[in-house]
Amino acid sequence: MLIRNTLYNLLGLGLPLLVAIGSMPVLIHSLGDARFGVLTLIWAVVSYFGLFDLGLGRALTQQLSVLIAEKREHDIPPLVYTSLLLLAGLGVSAGVLMWWGAAWGAQRISYSGDINEIIGSVRVMAVAMPFIVLTSGLRGILEAKSAFGVINLIRLPMGIFTFIGPVVVVLGYKNDLVAVTVVLTVGRVVACVVHAYYAARSLPGAFGDRRYRPELIKTLLVSGGWMTVSNIVSPLMGYLDRFLIGATISAAAVAYYVTPNEMLTKLWIIPGALTAVLFPRFASDLIENSQDSTLLFRKAVTILFLVIFPITLFAAVYAKEILQLWINPEFAGKSYILMQVFSFGVLINCLAHIPFTLIQGVGKARVTALIHTAELPLFAMALWLSATHLGLIGAVLAWLARMLIDTLIMFVQAGKIIDLKKIVYQPSRLVILFGLVMLSFFISLIPSVPFKTILFFAANIVIYAYCWRFIVGENERVCVIEKMFVAKRFHRPK
Repeated sequence: MLIRNTLYNLLGLGLPLLVAIGSMPVLIHSLGDARFGVLTLIWAVVSYFGLFDLGLGRALTQQLSVLIAEKREHDIPPLVYTSLLLLAGLGVSAGVLMWWGAAWGAQRISYSGDINEIIGSVRVMAVAMPFIVLTSGLRGILEAKSAFGVINLIRLPMGIFTFIGPVVVVLGYKNDLVAVTVVLTVGRVVACVVHAYYAARSLPGAFGDRRYRPELIKTLLVSGGWMTVSNIVSPLMGYLDRFLIGATISAAAVAYYVTPNEMLTKLWIIPGALTAVLFPRFASDLIENSQDSTLLFRKAVTILFLVIFPITLFAAVYAKEILQLWINPEFAGKSYILMQVFSFGVLINCLAHIPFTLIQGVGKARVTALIHTAELPLFAMALWLSATHLGLIGAVLAWLARMLIDTLIMFVQAGKIIDLKKIVYQPSRLVILFGLVMLSFFISLIPSVPFKTILFFAANIVIYAYCWRFIVGENERVCVIEKMFVAKRFHRPK
């Protein structure tokens, strides 16, 4: 179930990205650089205003999962109705703010075209805001019910429509930003209606019982508010480095830094797909059986490591060759070392998504929010000093240090919720594994492509063999062997 739902999420999140890659050149060519830039800014504004849900969508998932686990069916309708009513109000507020701020924002964009086109586009998207914010709550209901198949049956076509819709408009109807945003708004409205239909089906009777409980608002806002703090501060740290590099080094240096960074951090879609499934499970399992949560935590970390390791190692070992093919040799010469560091940092930090989700899943979002808030000024200072004195190498090392420290803190905090000793029977095994991983990434320093290719495959064999023997539990090995045997028997020619 865990792997299946994660694969659903990967398809729902990943396939639209492939469509985006193909549609971007068409939109740039049709709209022109300036108008396409305005469209991306509108997308960014809509994403930012999406934070107006104040984390209530995920807070609803967490609290609803607890009620379902405790079989408190009579408390579910008031929670759902109160949450959705609050989200609708927040969505309307976001839409009104966007509508009235459209002219002010448009006047501050350096744009040679008709500024009314920008204002009209923003105001059209403002109409979509109530539906966008409300959808987060409806999706939260489906996640609490573990209806990830349904979620991604909606997400996949809507994600593709987000990019294909504008292409169809500019090629077949009108090369106009307002027309593009009208189509995007229609898509958001349809997505909200479809989510509402399936959410109502997943909780029969919950939507017909309109009991408003104002005392629930404080709990929802406190939990959701702390999640929002993390959702704001964490991305801010993700963008802070490029602004400081531009200020302390040069604008060209930003390109050398951001290009491999953007490529590698896209891998966060994998733990993102997994943790969306884990979040309601952690919330309910700790009510029903903490032992299940411990085993689930162990399984998730192990699977995630085994999936991410070969991908990030490949990116590190062939960083120079990848950048040479993708960009050019000159760019690769200035950026490949950064890509190697990013590869290792992303591997480590992908694992931090599991304890982060555990902490928030049990209702301790305040902990993650305070951690990220404390990290922000320290990271900013370290980044500024390292970039000033060591250039891009200093900047990427400051980034790596943040990844390592953040991951360590998240696992320490998770240890206050579950017994990590039951996950790692002998800590020395983890130390040896970390050493083997470090040695594997040193393969990237070898200039000979044939030689490092041999070592790349050897490193993967060694890591997987070691994990199979010393990290994977006995029950997990038996389960894998049984599934392999069943699959082999099923595919045997008759």
